[in-house]
Amino acid sequence: MNKKKSNKSRPLIVAHRGAGDEAPENTRSAFDAALNYPVDGIEFDVRITRDGVPVIHHDRSLGKIEGGRRKVESVFFSELSQMDCGSWFSGKFKNEGFLSFEKTIDLYSKKTRLFVEIKSNEDDFLSETSRILTLKVLEIINKRVPYKYSSKISILSFNLNILDFAHQKVSGLNYVFNLSGSSYKRPSYPSYLHGLCLPVSKLSESFMDKAEKGRYRVLTYTCNTPEQIKKALEAGADVIMTDKPGWLCSYLAKSI
Repeated sequence: MNKKKSNKSRPLIVAHRGAGDEAPENTRSAFDAALNYPVDGIEFDVRITRDGVPVIHHDRSLGKIEGGRRKVESVFFSELSQMDCGSWFSGKFKNEGFLSFEKTIDLYSKKTRLFVEIKSNEDDFLSETSRILTLKVLEIINKRVPYKYSSKISILSFNLNILDFAHQKVSGLNYVFNLSGSSYKRPSYPSYLHGLCLPVSKLSESFMDKAEKGRYRVLTYTCNTPEQIKKALEAGADVIMTDKPGWLCSYLAKSI
């Protein structure tokens, strides 16, 4: 694939889980570090606690933080809020705390674009946990984000049922389908979708043509090397996600 889309504007640069090369991912330190650079947005993951509080965390378990296999959804937020989320990365971040989704919205929704991935482990249906999490995410956005900033929020999920459910509740947000497995081969995607997101290794000219015909924006991850950036740019991706926003912004400033 060597055909660069000449009619494309510069892609948006999004910090994947914040500046994950500089600070523990999905934390305030990682998000603040990312915003030290001219990025266009930050991406993060949302799960729900036992008592129904949406929190920022990628993995299903807390193994990275405390060892063991306890799931985020089995722990009360009051206990999570006392955990050290940073020492696994570096002693510099000892006592880094969990962020609730509400706090994250309050801190960043007026500063930059937010790419909110609702985590779900169900491929073919919606569990009660997934429905509750999705409804709470939408409720917080509705209550905490002024209308003029809502267009800068995108909702992402690997579970299309979550996006269908969310869109039925709130149609005005940008919904993005994270592709995996058989979803790459779907003959079509729902027309309400704003975008399709996939690994940079999966980008192809045929996929870009398919996305263009459907008028979907293309988001790609995780672009951390010159080779990956080259592929994303040549394909004409609309959004490039990276774990290294400082490096990427510097690289693009020198090469574009």
